Amino acid sequence: MQKHQKLELTWIGKGEEPKLEPRILLEQPEYSYGDPNAENILIHGDNLLALKALEQDFTGKIKCIYIDPPFNTGAAFEHYDDGIEHSLWLDLMYKRFKILHKLLRRDGALFVHLDDNESAYCKLILDEIFGRDNYLNQIINTTNKPFGFKSTAGNIFKQANHIFLYTKDKQHFTLNWKALFIEKSYDPAYKFVFKDKTQPEEKWEWENINEVVAKEIGYKSSREAKKSLGEDFDREIALFAIDNSNKVFRTASVSGGAFLKRKNTVALSKQNKDKIIRHPDDDMDYMFIGGERVIYYNERLKVIDGLNLPGELITDIWNDISIEALAKEGNVNFPKGKKPEKLIQRCLELTTSKGDWVLDSFLGSGTTAAVANKMERKWIGVELGNQAYTHCFPRLKQVVDGTDQGGISKLVDWQGGGGFKFYTLAPSLLQKDRYGNWVIDEKYNPDMLAAAMAKQEGFRYQPDEIIYWQQGRSSEKDFIYTTTQFITVEALDKIHEEMQPGQNLLICCKSFQAACEHKYLNITIKKIPHMLLGRCEFGKDDYSLNIINVPTSEEAGNPATEFITNALPEVSQPAAKQKKAQIDLFE
Repeated sequence: MQKHQKLELTWIGKGEEPKLEPRILLEQPEYSYGDPNAENILIHGDNLLALKALEQDFTGKIKCIYIDPPFNTGAAFEHYDDGIEHSLWLDLMYKRFKILHKLLRRDGALFVHLDDNESAYCKLILDEIFGRDNYLNQIINTTNKPFGFKSTAGNIFKQANHIFLYTKDKQHFTLNWKALFIEKSYDPAYKFVFKDKTQPEEKWEWENINEVVAKEIGYKSSREAKKSLGEDFDREIALFAIDNSNKVFRTASVSGGAFLKRKNTVALSKQNKDKIIRHPDDDMDYMFIGGERVIYYNERLKVIDGLNLPGELITDIWNDISIEALAKEGNVNFPKGKKPEKLIQRCLELTTSKGDWVLDSFLGSGTTAAVANKMERKWIGVELGNQAYTHCFPRLKQVVDGTDQGGISKLVDWQGGGGFKFYTLAPSLLQKDRYGNWVIDEKYNPDMLAAAMAKQEGFRYQPDEIIYWQQGRSSEKDFIYTTTQFITVEALDKIHEEMQPGQNLLICCKSFQAACEHKYLNITIKKIPHMLLGRCEFGKDDYSLNIINVPTSEEAGNPATEFITNALPEVSQPAAKQKKAQIDLFE
């Protein structure tokens, strides 16, 4: 039978996606900070495994995902060495996009920030996963400017980055219309001011705005004011126009249907050039001077960053966000890969509201998390590189403290607040012993094992304070119990006596008496680790391309870890030795 064909991009390794192990997360309390009730999450670890770890709790909950993955330029950055073959890059991204799609809310948005090295290929795999109908925009974000020799290298100078915007379901997605405008400078075409609008309309008079402003600030004429103040006079005019936007206006001709509907009024206005002529019974409330329509400056003003400012509808070319002086934004030095806070702010303003979840699985220096925190969004950030400790943690600590007053802080009047939990991925549940047999990793204590098995079986780990065998549940009457003890018939009978009608229990243990296996219809008993074999890829901690190993700085060492799950008591773990951190592309 002929295989059904479809239009898609293919590469070496496609269709061979690994069966990822769903790991639990270990909190590092020394790196958690701020409000202990804050829900924000910072994860250090392989981002594919981290995304898999988030699936159970966050599927369909993330409102906005912004990622800035390695561009595959072949250029060795200080923190990233991201030269990798096209097939490998696509394969690594494809796996991550598949999980990101699951995590996204139905009305959520995905921003993918790239240059032109992989953007065309990336769009094809995004079309495949998200659906071509759910593609919204390709935004052009201008980057470095053509200064120096780099602008004469034989090719047209590259200034554009590409930001793909997708949604999960276009039928349910809407942009925040209040964020669809960007600030523009004063338009000198608005050069007239009505003197006194309290008079009857037929007595209204108007004059040039320059002369009005000059007299208000103590000059005889605009020429004198301009000569004395220079550009400061232009700023005075712009401020006056905003403060008097219901009196400042320009005129413009009308055409097409608007003119045909009002042609008699236009003709009358041309005959009475010194008077206001209003079109009678006009649903658009048109007024005319000298045959042209009166357009007030307040029609140009929009609320931008909390202020009433002249605004213009945003387009898919974002060249108004400055890229200058970014090297130390957030008080961390990340000069080659940092994105402006205002860029992330715009993405979040367009697609989220306060309290929404925001995710960045290539966190880098922590920009997305910092901006989300300042905008009172809940956030999840994943970073594999050592900068999770050297960049993200100190930056986000300053955001919480309110001492980071760079970036968008002044625009949103950020004074500090919030907090975050810092997690690492638990080790793989199973490891091979010296004989090649799969065994439970010795790092797992009983609580970690119970949480890991609950996650493996699709249960939420919520140990009951009284009933020991109710460690997790998948519904009101379905429970899981994990133990390293040998289960006897007597122990099983005791559990069954405590169970209520309609309740079901899955027991995961290392061994049990043969008579236990089918004794009760509402109790299923399985052996670990045998029940797990072949289910997923155990023993693998890295699904990215390792380029180099670098020494770990003393201040970036991993402290003792602590196991945490939602609403559970903390269970301390013994200190683990810090391994060499790996600089990795997919961070």
